[in-house]
Amino acid sequence: MEKERLFELIRKEEVLLFAGAGMSMYAGYPSGKDLAKIMHNKLTTSQQDEVQLNSDLLQITEDIYNLKNGNKNFIIEILKKEFQKDPISTETHNLLAKIPQIKTVITTNYDDLFERTNRNLEVIRRSSDYSIVDSKKQLLFKIHGDLSDTKNIILTKSDYNNFFIENKAETVFWTAVKDRLVSNHILFIGYSLEDSNMMVLFERILRELGDHGKELYFVAPSINLVKKKFLEKSKINYIESTGEDLIKEIYEDLKLNYIPGLSRGNGTADTAFDFGKLNQIDFQISKRKNTLQIGKFFSLQGLGKTEIKFNLELPDDKREGILKALRGKSFDDVILDSETIREFSHFFNDIRISNGDNVKKFLIKKIPDIHGNFEFVFEDGFELDNYKMEIFIINPEENKSQMKIMFVDFTVIIEMIFNDDNTQYKIEILPNKLISSVKSGLHFYNIFSRITNNQKFRLFKDDKLFYTYDNKIKFEEDSFDAKFLLDYFQKLKKIEQHFAVKFSNIVWEELNKKTVERIITYIEKKFQNVDFLGLNLNDYDEKQINNMLKATTNEWVSFYSNQEVSIYNLHSLDFKIGYKHHILQDAYIANKQDVIDQKTTVIELKSKSNSMQIQYSDQKTIISN
Repeated sequence: MEKERLFELIRKEEVLLFAGAGMSMYAGYPSGKDLAKIMHNKLTTSQQDEVQLNSDLLQITEDIYNLKNGNKNFIIEILKKEFQKDPISTETHNLLAKIPQIKTVITTNYDDLFERTNRNLEVIRRSSDYSIVDSKKQLLFKIHGDLSDTKNIILTKSDYNNFFIENKAETVFWTAVKDRLVSNHILFIGYSLEDSNMMVLFERILRELGDHGKELYFVAPSINLVKKKFLEKSKINYIESTGEDLIKEIYEDLKLNYIPGLSRGNGTADTAFDFGKLNQIDFQISKRKNTLQIGKFFSLQGLGKTEIKFNLELPDDKREGILKALRGKSFDDVILDSETIREFSHFFNDIRISNGDNVKKFLIKKIPDIHGNFEFVFEDGFELDNYKMEIFIINPEENKSQMKIMFVDFTVIIEMIFNDDNTQYKIEILPNKLISSVKSGLHFYNIFSRITNNQKFRLFKDDKLFYTYDNKIKFEEDSFDAKFLLDYFQKLKKIEQHFAVKFSNIVWEELNKKTVERIITYIEKKFQNVDFLGLNLNDYDEKQINNMLKATTNEWVSFYSNQEVSIYNLHSLDFKIGYKHHILQDAYIANKQDVIDQKTTVIELKSKSNSMQIQYSDQKTIISN
């Protein structure tokens, strides 16, 4: 309970670390008790008789200081020997350096583990240091000083007793320390309640904080019942752990919960950026009301590692399809909604970016097995380079494989069924509902019409032979209308060039062969043969009918023209293609005798070949040959 509360406060960036000697022991440095023994052992035999050995480091140093007539050199030389040697490990401090959420560290330690492992740290030993600090960095207050400034180092009990007494020369320093103690929750690591000086430190901090103090946490592997009661009475939360283990747990909690907490108002953008960079991630962060939202993110070192974990609660009607897709048995992408997803976590470089609080839908999209730009070289000399393809391969059953090849606007699905004596192939062509351009259609059908014409080809990728196709599949003539569709797109290209237009987003269901042929007839100034099943001519008076009967024989050439310019719409573009002229090379009056006998005034005009020629011309009446 105490631990979870501490983690929450650290995520909110409201915790100060107070570090003692026990936090440096893993690095090979002595505890206060061990240091007291070392100092006592360095004394001569006669001096040892004068200085009583006990675990109180400050009392030992006080006695030695007095024994040496107020000279600290003996003590300082021992400290240099013990604390200026290289550490055997910096693992815990390396982790602390990756926790910018702890913005202030106060320590009584003489070593340089914090400075050694954290570049984003400002060290403050006295008031003059504080006046020039970069407030955006983490602050390290070394309240006992360190070996870089032996004149101001706190070594003795008399030095220690002045800890909270105002020193005029260091008023700014101590005021800054006290301000941070009052305004932050405090985490004590590396101290022993067996140390009388630690007890004095606690009592003085509690006295300074008064009734308005924040929460206090004391970390130690084990303490006796009496000490636990003291902590309870002092309203100090006890966490049973080593400092090393707790720092690991804090870091793991931040990796798991800090970034998702930004959207709930916990944390700051600056700290989030720092935390990301320390873990090789850069973010785009936006502010919405009182919360922060993570946008794009990317790795600062090489390819980032993405991991997504979730549990699913699948509805019965979707279970089979979703599981089939997730197991690689179908080409389908998977869309999961908030009702389906349970315990969602998205990790990037081992940092959880999202815990699913804002996930309404989640798309699991298949990645192609093969992708890139390819060059086709056919045996008839046709070549097409820089052609983008994505190839997906699945094995839905033991003896069946499927390949989905995605082009710009077309998808080809090839199914292979492996029998003992042969392999069966099934092919399906799936055009997009909208074809982006004529060029796209031309590229695809230039390739596919040749394949269905049983041509061999070679496929190159990055200028290297990737695949050789040698007619494994035999096609019947013009399978899948490949030749027709190639011709269709070739004619669209001719129309584009003639009218200086571009077709785009061509609706596949609106391919119109008749309209294309009419426009091509106009462009090429040719005749178009069409079916003619007859035409009834009405509203002629008797004189007009007699003139027509005299002018016609059993078979003659007849033509008539529309009086308005023809306009046709093709794939959302209008084309004016001139006046439409109709020519009957073998016209005749089918009911000529009935007309002669005046049984009808309707003339049935027909063609012996049941055909008619059409021409579109910019001239209203003249037909060019």
